[in-house]
Amino acid sequence: MKIGVAVTVLKGVRVAVAFPPPAWVVPGMGDALLARLQPHFPNLPLMLAALQPHGVRSHAAFQAQALVEGADLGALPRIEIDLDRPPPAPDQPPPF
Repeated sequence: MKIGVAVTVLKGVRVAVAFPPPAWVVPGMGDALLARLQPHFPNLPLMLAALQPHGVRSHAAFQAQALVEGADLGALPRIEIDLDRPPPAPDQPPPF
């Protein structure tokens, strides 16, 4: 599974924002996806976001909606992470 991820600063907090299909941005499925993403971004808080016509749906282990309010997440540059491949070794530079 490949997923677009952006590393950005939202309201003073550096986070990794993943953009899965909207059906994954819910408790349960979203928690499983966050667990698969964590090894790729071990030192950053992770959140899922789905851009919708009336705003952004978000899910994380913290108050994600408070961070995304007013942010233009659609304009963030993204990298593609392949979750079927292991994360880079700790001595390799991060992909961002």
